[in-house]
Amino acid sequence: MMLEKRKNMGKIVVLFCIAALTAFASIAQADDGGLGGEHCGKHPCHNFKKFGKKLGLTDAQKTQAKAIFQGNKDVVKPIITSLRTEQKMLQSLIHADTIDEAAIRAETAKIAGIQADLNVNRAKTGAQFRAILTPSQLVTLKTLHEKNHKKDTATSAPTE
Repeated sequence: MMLEKRKNMGKIVVLFCIAALTAFASIAQADDGGLGGEHCGKHPCHNFKKFGKKLGLTDAQKTQAKAIFQGNKDVVKPIITSLRTEQKMLQSLIHADTIDEAAIRAETAKIAGIQADLNVNRAKTGAQFRAILTPSQLVTLKTLHEKNHKKDTATSAPTE
């Protein structure tokens, strides 16, 4: 049971990281490839310039991608702020002197809804980004996603 919860939490963390990557990719490009600050990570896709180079993006595609991700920042920023607020609330409920199971479940449901909003936004933004790619770049993107998924799966495997 505990192992299953760990796996689910790992999936949630991975989804959140992917959502943050999509939302803040334009920051990466503007900041010499690093997301910086609290969004920084060791994941290879966090380096947008490197990612763009692997895809062979043209200057025009880079400009279009930047516009897509920049436009998405205003949408995602309040959602992420809300997510952080609700996560802090959940942590305080979990660590409270008395356990309020109903409140913990309600807060967890709120967080799940916010994460769903982020995932829908990530899918829409990803579709906009994929629309500017050539067929060969789409194949490369799919390969990169598969490699990263395999790597994420390998690193999130439980150790007993």
